[in-house]
Amino acid sequence: MKAIKSIGDLKTLTDEIKEKTTGDKKKVQISIAMATCSIASGSGKILEFFKEEMPKQPIESIIRSTGCLGLCHSEPTVEVILPDSDPVVFGSVDVKMARSIIDDFIKSGKTIDGVIEGN
Repeated sequence: MKAIKSIGDLKTLTDEIKEKTTGDKKKVQISIAMATCSIASGSGKILEFFKEEMPKQPIESIIRSTGCLGLCHSEPTVEVILPDSDPVVFGSVDVKMARSIIDDFIKSGKTIDGVIEGN
């Protein structure tokens, strides 16, 4: 990695990282928190579920794991960003709810229970 010697270098690096991490804005972005509390609450199963199920869907998506969202009381948490929409965070996600996130929220655009307000 090139040394950062100025504010301009830092801004360039920041822009490059943002481009790589935000992905294609036309794809559904799904982030599963994988902090210690998340893992202890079962987020590993949720991450694997999305990794297995989303490729079967007629929807392009990016699935990633993230660190702590500060929502330990609501783990496992899943953040979904639909194209041209604000992020929506779901809490206390189990496999049944993950299925509903795919079928009802992502594919059908319906409002479903489990949204953590204010995020």
